[in-house]
Amino acid sequence: MILKKASGKWQEVLLNGKTERISEFRLLKRKHENGYYLVVIFENESYLIVDPQGKPVEFMTAVNAYSTSIATSNTWQEASINAEGIDDELIDKLLAKWTQRAPTTHLIDCWVGLPEQRFLTYKKWRTTSGYLCGTYAAAVLLAYYQDYCMPNLIPSDIRRKDSRDAKELIQKLRKTIQPLGLPTVPIQVSTGISAFFRTQQQPIYARSTVVGSWQRATKRIREGKPVMIGILRLLGSTYGNHWVTAYAYYESASGERYYKVHDNWGNTNKVIPASWGNGTVSLP
Repeated sequence: MILKKASGKWQEVLLNGKTERISEFRLLKRKHENGYYLVVIFENESYLIVDPQGKPVEFMTAVNAYSTSIATSNTWQEASINAEGIDDELIDKLLAKWTQRAPTTHLIDCWVGLPEQRFLTYKKWRTTSGYLCGTYAAAVLLAYYQDYCMPNLIPSDIRRKDSRDAKELIQKLRKTIQPLGLPTVPIQVSTGISAFFRTQQQPIYARSTVVGSWQRATKRIREGKPVMIGILRLLGSTYGNHWVTAYAYYESASGERYYKVHDNWGNTNKVIPASWGNGTVSLP
């Protein structure tokens, strides 16, 4: 249901330093609430949701995010084209309010990332014992790339695309990342992932950072990719020293920063302070 095609000045916009070409506009409603939200859909089906006051509230950076996430969303539903007041005039009013706020290169008070529904596939991938969180977080990272970025990344005899079974993948990764089952630092995890790819004759190399996490994590997430983040007890982590897979971030006007993560303890949309993060592991 296309409500309005992009045209004129509304054909592209600069978000987070990147020019996004607009495909169309639609209207959404929060389930069980009144009021319409404008959704700006870009050519690759990433999308931005703007509230009735013209303020961006969500920017989903992933390719093909709109068609796969709105249909299964627990929060949003498309407004009916036959509903009262649903017309170009309403969209123009919301666009005008957005214009007054000036679409910005840096989204504040707005979640930026990947649809959380995509990570439900990996909900039962929980660290079973000891210090194996590095292996489990790596399994989530690789599985997401296989499911949404690189379908041939993992051989089908290890894991099939969209499979909820990670047993074989986790076993293979443990052999290269944590053969002794000991705690890991970023370089060990990235080296272990790269070693896994070598066993599969894949010229892919994981990358790591050892200090902080915000710059690398937000860069990857803006590119539509998840990233592993090491969190430390010393920095306030209630998980202790742990690895999680981050897929969205939030920065408030007052400077507070958060990640939305798969915590490999059974929670696929846990919000944690970004200040816990120290060290990252990512794929190209």
